[in-house]
Order: sequence, then C-alpha cells, then structure tokens
Amino acid sequence: MANQAASEAATARKEAARALAAASEQIMLALRESQPQVEALGEALGQLAAALTQPGGLANTDVTELRADLRRAVTRLQFYDRMTQHLGHVQDYLSRSAQQIGSPEPSAANWDKVHQQLADRLLSDTQRFHLGKNFFEGKLASGDTQERKSRGPAVPSDTDLF
Repeated sequence: MANQAASEAATARKEAARALAAASEQIMLALRESQPQVEALGEALGQLAAALTQPGGLANTDVTELRADLRRAVTRLQFYDRMTQHLGHVQDYLSRSAQQIGSPEPSAANWDKVHQQLADRLLSDTQRFHLGKNFFEGKLASGDTQERKSRGPAVPSDTDLF
C-alpha cells in the first residue's frame, strides 16, 4: 500500500513537472514566433513616420505608398492577436494544471484530458509539435493529434486568423 502511494505521488509530480515544462515551452514559442513580426511592424511604422515627417508634410508624400505602408503595419499587428490567443490557451492550461495538482485524487486520465485540451486549442502544428516534445509516451508525441483543419469548428473562444 505504501509503495502504491509513493508510486502515485511520483507519477503526480512527474505529470506536474511535464505540464510546467510544456507551458514554459509554449510561452517561449509564442515569444519567439512574435519577434520577427514585431521587427517588421517597427520597420513599417518607421516608414510611415518617415513619410509623415518629410519636409512639406503630406503634400510631398505619395498617398498610394502611404496607404501601402499603413496596410503593412496593420497586417503586422495581427501577430499580436495570434500571440494573445496562444498565451491565453497556455494560461488556461496552467490553470487546469493547477486544479489537477490540487485535486485530492489526481489521475493520469485527468492529466491526459488537460494535455489534450491544450493540444486541441493550439493554433499551429508547430505549437502542437513543441507540446508533444514534453509527452514522449503519449499520443501527443506520436502525432496522433489531428491537424487544425480536420478537427472541425473551433470553440467560441478560439479565433484562427491565419
């Protein structure tokens, strides 16, 4: 009986550690994926600022070029929506992990549900791949998760713009 309790406690600690590692990796990925978009946004805004501060103001500015610069800047802002969605899913995953850790009887089946729910909400195969790196034994690592398009409509809180 004591060996079984010790084994269950070790399994619970292992699952908690895997959940934290997975969440950490997802946060790192969200930040890494957003960096090129932030740089491109900065360049687009710099071009807009340069056009608006030319001697003579807007009178000497090509409006078509200004519109194109503005369109590029707005498009680059979409990274923020994607990053916010990704980090929102990770925050929800951390919250569900904390509930699982604090539950009186954490079970492997409940952990599987917590992990799978994040996998189902992630926005890209790259994000699911990084999640799967933390779950070598499970179906996440075996590629058994469905691609986003084949999983049907997203839940109301999910918005896939890309």
